[in-house]
Amino acid sequence: ESQEAVPAAAGKQVDESTTKLDEYGAKDYRLQMLLKNDHASRPLWVAPDGHVFLEAFSPVYKYAQDFLVAISEPVCRPTHVHEYKLTAYSLYAAVSVGLQTSDIIEYLQKLSKTSVPDGIVQFIK
Repeated sequence: ESQEAVPAAAGKQVDESTTKLDEYGAKDYRLQMLLKNDHASRPLWVAPDGHVFLEAFSPVYKYAQDFLVAISEPVCRPTHVHEYKLTAYSLYAAVSVGLQTSDIIEYLQKLSKTSVPDGIVQFIK
């Protein structure tokens, strides 16, 4: 009996080799995630580890949430800030319903308070 092979991309992980730790051992993104000048009008943070944080009080929350549901997996959605995770499976599902990787990157750049980390751009591609 022949089994279908799992695509190699399905096991792909975000490369966190450049992430530094602070003095307490926590991930320190302060130097990697500099705020854009108009950050107050943008609802997302995209962390180098693939986690995406959405401000639920943003005026564009509903649009951003719909987009994140299409490209990522929900982790935690309390009242004010929701957490999502970009995974190989969630991105595969997004592409299977017609989203282009270039569009995903472009929309993340538009919605993000910081530049989307290079490792995340490579992970999406």
